[in-house]
Amino acid sequence: MQFDHLNSNNDDGLMSIEDLKALRLRKKKIESDKKARKYILEINQRYRKMSTRKSNNFLRNINPFNKAA
Repeated sequence: MQFDHLNSNNDDGLMSIEDLKALRLRKKKIESDKKARKYILEINQRYRKMSTRKSNNFLRNINPFNKAA
């Protein structure tokens, strides 16, 4: 039998109140970190999409053969 230290599905009945509080706080912190990483990922994807569109338009609009207005 293998013991997994990161597995939080263990029997919580034998834990002290302080241990249960610490476990609950650790679970909340993990969930909030996941949400934060997901939010940052979405922002980065939107920024990359905007910046690639902007750079593509910039390169497309530059034409060295046009006369300056």
